[in-house]
Amino acid sequence: MNMKQPTMEEWVNGKLSQLTLEEKAHFLSGVDVWRTLAVPRLGIPQLKTSDGPVGVRGGTIVDGTTAALTPSAVSLASTWDVNIVAGIGHLLATEMRDKKADILLAPTVCLHRSPLGGRNFESFSGDDPFLGGKLASHYINAVQSHGIATTIKHFAANDQETKRFIVDQTMSERTLRELHLVPFQIAFRESNPWCVMASYSKINGVYASNNKRLLTDILRGEWGYDGMVMSDWFGVNSICPSVEAGLDLEMPGPPRKRGKNLVDAVNLGYMKESSLDTNVRRILKLIYKTGKYQYPDWQEGQEEAHNRLENQAFLRKAASEGIVLLKNEKNLLPLKLDGIKQIAFIGPNSRQSVAAGGGSASLNPHYRQNPFDQFVKNVALEYPNLKVKQADGCLANKWIPIIPETCVSPQNGEHGLYMEYFGNTTFSGEPVHASHRKSTVLSCYDNLPKPFVPGKRYSYRATGLLTPKTSGKHTFSMGTCGPGRLLIDGKILINIWNRTKDSKRSEMLMAYASPEVRQDLEMEAGRTYKVVVEAVSRELDPIPVHYTDELYRDEVMDGSRIGFMEEVKDDLLGDAVQLAKESDVVVLVVGKNLEWESEAYDMKSMDLPGEQDKLIGEVIKANPNAVVVNQSGTPITMPWINEVSALMQAWYQGQELGNSLYDVLLGKVSPSGKLPVTFPRRLEDTPCFHNFPGENDKVTYGEGIYLGYRHYDKAKVEPLFPFGFGLSYTTFSYSNLRISKDAFASEADTIRIEVDITNTGKLEGKESCQFYVAQTSKSGLGRPVKELKGFDKVDLKQGETKTAGCVLDKYALGYYDDKKKSWVVDQDAEFKVIVGASSRDLRGEKPFRISGGPWTWIN
Repeated sequence: MNMKQPTMEEWVNGKLSQLTLEEKAHFLSGVDVWRTLAVPRLGIPQLKTSDGPVGVRGGTIVDGTTAALTPSAVSLASTWDVNIVAGIGHLLATEMRDKKADILLAPTVCLHRSPLGGRNFESFSGDDPFLGGKLASHYINAVQSHGIATTIKHFAANDQETKRFIVDQTMSERTLRELHLVPFQIAFRESNPWCVMASYSKINGVYASNNKRLLTDILRGEWGYDGMVMSDWFGVNSICPSVEAGLDLEMPGPPRKRGKNLVDAVNLGYMKESSLDTNVRRILKLIYKTGKYQYPDWQEGQEEAHNRLENQAFLRKAASEGIVLLKNEKNLLPLKLDGIKQIAFIGPNSRQSVAAGGGSASLNPHYRQNPFDQFVKNVALEYPNLKVKQADGCLANKWIPIIPETCVSPQNGEHGLYMEYFGNTTFSGEPVHASHRKSTVLSCYDNLPKPFVPGKRYSYRATGLLTPKTSGKHTFSMGTCGPGRLLIDGKILINIWNRTKDSKRSEMLMAYASPEVRQDLEMEAGRTYKVVVEAVSRELDPIPVHYTDELYRDEVMDGSRIGFMEEVKDDLLGDAVQLAKESDVVVLVVGKNLEWESEAYDMKSMDLPGEQDKLIGEVIKANPNAVVVNQSGTPITMPWINEVSALMQAWYQGQELGNSLYDVLLGKVSPSGKLPVTFPRRLEDTPCFHNFPGENDKVTYGEGIYLGYRHYDKAKVEPLFPFGFGLSYTTFSYSNLRISKDAFASEADTIRIEVDITNTGKLEGKESCQFYVAQTSKSGLGRPVKELKGFDKVDLKQGETKTAGCVLDKYALGYYDDKKKSWVVDQDAEFKVIVGASSRDLRGEKPFRISGGPWTWIN
């Protein structure tokens, strides 16, 4: 007999009424790094979260269960294709099921305020909140159609990593409303993500986790949001105020600010138990939405890895459509291999798998590709006599690379280290736990074995056998969160044993580790050396208990990173130049990587790391038939731009980076990506140059509403490459721009804009058409020259014409008035819609107006 399922309200009310005060208090925190609390006696199951931005990692940051690694969000934004983004969402929902997870910690939609932002690559928004909000909405709807929760983040304005735990981001209400809240607002209006993650920073003096105005007044009051809000990890800055502000869930667990502290706060009269009920109710609703309420005895099961062929094919397509062709003089591209005898792949990234940025975007992919090896594999099937050779040309690593496959565990002979954990700080007695670690990034955080918990003191020892391939003066390196040392054959080579909680930190290990210490050692090829790492977990300050005060963020990241590099004896630059001279065509693969672009820190410069600019210049002199392929999540300076014939922006393309680049280089796919962010000529041209990353723990958003292309339009500054720019192997013409009517009759009215696009070239291709709106009549407040309010992508065969279009509503017309505390459209305001192939390549415009008004609204 089928039992009638309870409604959400019935199930939530029934469970809430039976929870004790202690259970409620603990329910508002996670139980471990990734999971919420289960209450077995009431049949309340736990939920499992998983990062994140480029795939479903599962429960382990380093060496976890393999997963599909997608293109970065900035690359997906470059597709300007809502169907591609939705397809990624469907793929990730399947991967979430594989990892037994319920809450995907994505998407990221904060704006790219500065090209130095370490986490820009994670975000859909680029220069523009409309683009980010629209793409995120399709992503969210796709994921949640499978009963998987998404978590839009980070609310709000999480656009810098420098001092991210304490910085006070000061901006006008208009700046907050018109730019930094808009991608969230669009997503809530069009997709309703089930979860929101608060940012770490202060916004206008109040931590986001304590910010009642953001989390309750705006999010829930004005926008009507009914979902759950969680902290970023260890991002709760109070006991009672965060609960009353509307922060429902403290992550991770076990409780740090909450749990027993909340029980005591209620019993001592600092807050009412009913305040907890409001937050508990929202978490219970989330359990119901995911369908887990039907499984009161839920057992999580083992994570699974399924490397699906259909996912491989889709990720290859998604990656290729995110590549942006920035320059193609002499029609060097697509490469014409008939008659070519040799191609050279040159550059530090040419034989590296630079697939993603660092931090929460890290995962263990199903497989890795690099540009050179994948090109060789693919081209051999079509041009078996073509020679393809490779040279690094220079080094571009930030730290000494982690120890390669030449290091094996003494226990099983597999690549990696044998790691032992001790329940004390002196390595005494028998180890409590031992395991194999493939990577020499020895993170002791999410994979910390039981009975250890983050924040408790312990020690660990990792042992490996290293056999160098060459003789010479080789280099070891070490960075460690707590005291540590590196021993080779029983002798201390690197000693960081005097490290304390107050010692200097570097950017390594999420900016918790010591500065990298390097030490050379003469070694012999073929000889095996015993490598031992000994380290102690960090000493932490106790967190004081003040029930109503602002508290600082506690810190629990631990671990070490060990590097090893054999002596470089070759003339890297000279060898690369010689190879360029001997080759018919050169593909120069340069850029950054997860060491340079990562969560936890921002970049110091837009320049390419190392000697890459010099390498590009010398190679182009040796062979002008060179294609430069840049892999980065942000704009770079290009002092060689006038000399290069062909240039691609390839971003971070995930596990299909090699195949996608091959497809575009050879014209299997005509590039259709367009920049979601302006590429400035120099850092000094950027709108926040004088206000990033701030001083004295405070940053002022002095650019106001003039971010990205809005700034370049207003200041009449010519960028290197404008927002929305991207070339193709074919050409397109725009014609017959039309508008469904020339006036809005009311606030609820809409107008349809259409334009015909024709493929006037010789190859099939896709074109992303952009629709900008500008107010031409006098405005109550100053406004940008134009703002993106629509986009559409069409796929066209040679000679084919299709219609692209968008719909404009009141949200496309308004501005936020600080004084009126509302959105405004001026009385009888006049506008024009401008259609363009980019923000600077404008192809036509049509006027329209509103009848009557003014209009005002708050949501």
